[in-house]
Amino acid sequence: METASRDREPITITRNGTGVVVLLAIEEYEAMETTLHLHSTRTNAAQIQQSLADYAAGKIQSGELCD
Repeated sequence: METASRDREPITITRNGTGVVVLLAIEEYEAMETTLHLHSTRTNAAQIQQSLADYAAGKIQSGELCD
């Protein structure tokens, strides 16, 4: 558990040479849950992909957050 927590790398636990369980740091698991939630609808997933494409193409505008 210390290694998974410290290195934030998944550890595969095997039985008879076959992976059956993965041990993750809680932060990694929570990040995966958030990512899955954000991609849970096609509309959200499409918007995220478009935003990433816009960023990669340099189509970004800086701004300030509103209160």
